[in-house]
Amino acid sequence: MSLIKFDEETVKQLIKEKTQEVLEEMGVVGLIWRMDRMRVVCGGYSERWVVDHICHHPYVVQHQLAISTSSGWMFKAKQIEEFIDLYFPELGVNHKRGAKIG
Repeated sequence: MSLIKFDEETVKQLIKEKTQEVLEEMGVVGLIWRMDRMRVVCGGYSERWVVDHICHHPYVVQHQLAISTSSGWMFKAKQIEEFIDLYFPELGVNHKRGAKIG
């Protein structure tokens, strides 16, 4: 006889939510990335670097892959990942200042 009773549907829902959360943190799934995730993807560069080199890149601006909100920057996860793969050689260009780093 069990001393603790569980609502099976509630437990399934909690497991599903936690699994989704963990997968999003790992970058495996998710529609939107926040700045912390972008910094990790970009090799640990600062938020300022991400804004100057990615958020202000003409392609990102034109395709609205990043938006600034009152709570910080948000990125379209799948599209920004494709952008990074495609434009990786250009990421050294500071598009806000128009200067190349390094």
